Amino acid sequence: MKKIFVLLFLATAFVYGQSCKIENLKGDVKAQIGTSEKWLPVKKGQELSVDAVISTGKNSFVKIDVKDSKLMLKSFSALKLSNIKKMTVNDLILALAMEDMLNAPKKKGNTNSKNTAVYGAEVNGIKTPIVESDDFGIKRLNGAVQLAENGFKESAVVDAKETFRKYPETNNLTSYRIFFANILFDLGLNEDAYDDFKSIEPLKLTGEEKNEVQAKLDVLAKKLLKN
Repeated sequence: MKKIFVLLFLATAFVYGQSCKIENLKGDVKAQIGTSEKWLPVKKGQELSVDAVISTGKNSFVKIDVKDSKLMLKSFSALKLSNIKKMTVNDLILALAMEDMLNAPKKKGNTNSKNTAVYGAEVNGIKTPIVESDDFGIKRLNGAVQLAENGFKESAVVDAKETFRKYPETNNLTSYRIFFANILFDLGLNEDAYDDFKSIEPLKLTGEEKNEVQAKLDVLAKKLLKN
């Protein structure tokens, strides 16, 4: 456990030494910086430290440049700028272990919130869930989906896991849960993917979702038996 904390501290220290620049924006774009709880308007050309969280409103977007990485955050989305980074699969495994430790005492079953997610455009054959809502947990998940769309799949999973932990009601949003479980599946993290799909199985699923979850569980069960 001590090793995990040390490695995460070093990784965080490296990231927080960076900064980002707002290349362009439109509409309602605000940032929460550091430990401040205030949301402040963001301007084109403004530089922000990566400890900031950025949020977009209706019909809004912001183009962000972080070191050598760029990302456009679309409407009804929120994102921790520190998560716009490349991670290895080993980095992800480490982060997942940390999330498990943080989440373990709170695993008391799923909440009873309604599933309000709807489907948007397909990304790599997967329909991405898009929700026009002011719910900040859903905004965070929309941001994590966009991280994955832009090639930051490992950090997108970390972002999503943190969101599911901090906003427990989002755990019942099955389209998001399946989206990120599929990323674990595609990355070959079979045990983590199996655990995710298994926890999704009891939720209120559509017929298509039930078929997908069961198919993935069958495939993963066979893979795990071979190991």
